[in-house]
Amino acid sequence: MSYTLNKTNGAVLTVVQDASVDLSTDLKFLGRNYAGYGEFQNENFIKLLENFANTSEPPKPIEGQIWYDTANKQLKVYDVTAWKGVGNIDVSLDNPSTIRNPARGDLWYYTAGEQLYAYNGSEYTLIGPPTGADTQAGWRGDYEQSTIQPNVPIYNIKAVIGADIIATVSADEYILQNDTTGNNYPLYAEQSPPKKLYKGINLSDAHPTTGISATFNASTYAYTGGTILWGTAAHAIAASTATVAGGISNQVNTTTSGYFPVSFVVIDPATSSSGITTVVGKSSVSWGFNYNPSTNYVQATRFEGIATSALYADLAERYEADAVYEAGTVLVIGGDKEVTVTTRYADTRVAGIVSKNPAYMMNSAAGTDETHPYIALKGRVTCKVIGPIMKGDLLVTSAHPGYATTTTHPEIGTVIGKALKGCSEGFGTIEVLVV
Repeated sequence: MSYTLNKTNGAVLTVVQDASVDLSTDLKFLGRNYAGYGEFQNENFIKLLENFANTSEPPKPIEGQIWYDTANKQLKVYDVTAWKGVGNIDVSLDNPSTIRNPARGDLWYYTAGEQLYAYNGSEYTLIGPPTGADTQAGWRGDYEQSTIQPNVPIYNIKAVIGADIIATVSADEYILQNDTTGNNYPLYAEQSPPKKLYKGINLSDAHPTTGISATFNASTYAYTGGTILWGTAAHAIAASTATVAGGISNQVNTTTSGYFPVSFVVIDPATSSSGITTVVGKSSVSWGFNYNPSTNYVQATRFEGIATSALYADLAERYEADAVYEAGTVLVIGGDKEVTVTTRYADTRVAGIVSKNPAYMMNSAAGTDETHPYIALKGRVTCKVIGPIMKGDLLVTSAHPGYATTTTHPEIGTVIGKALKGCSEGFGTIEVLVV
């Protein structure tokens, strides 16, 4: 009597007749009273035990059947239409290739690093996540929040070192919202003014308004701290300005203090040829051509040309003094050095008045400290006086140290200048025209 074989889901697989061998699948089903059944039955067990291990797939598979592909050393399962590989994954501390021959596509979960590797035919390569040295550099797509669109993530590309972002490439311009709740990399802490992303490349530690990142050190002519964007831009190539050693190309320092190089035209007297020359600036102007934006001064070692105006009002020259004297003090020739303070009335040795802001400074190489003051020789200058003094009075030295006073009948060589303002009795300070 025949019997029916049903699959797990209840569907009929086949009907096996008495004393026969059913070959409808990759196993041999034996009918009742079949002689010599033992060999076929035991071979069925072997096939199941080895998962039909062979270089070629079983010819009559059914859904869910498992086959070990010996050519690729991979376990596969039949899904009615095709054989699909079953992932072979080793979970261990040691590399599986040290204990067996892995097949291409095998996976290994490294327990110590909690990382997944895949075998490429010669070695296991990391899939992720990256840790340790692998996180030292990389570009990652991530998002932040904008104050313009609250709670709406805006996705950008970021250059990441470890957990720190060094730059952001943004297609939009917007102010960042201080968000610490999401899974994004926090770009910046809340600050005033708020951090703003601009269209293009944004350095993470750049000022939100000025864009300045590194700090310029005028004494060493170098940038310190912050992040500097190195590279070549099309406009820089067109300008052909990269002439300073170290990759700095005649750039203008936009900070409010310090010196930076200025390009200027020079003429070679031997050949009469001209060209653009850059002299690197220094913090103290001992050489070079410098512009200081904090004072709006242009300074150079030597200048030859025509000046059409001056900011201040007197012509002065440096003299070596025997002490430090404040502006407005009247000095005479004498003392241990070249000049000293006046101590007597109408002294013919009078040298002049210490100037605070000379319009033209002569003998500047004589000395640079306060013991070499500029003494006004001509022009308008502030002077310490003893009154009473009328506007237009002639002034000479007084017996009080460092002060001038008036006279009506001066001797030759004693007059310092003429009072431009009056002064009541007592000590005061007025402007004087040095003659």
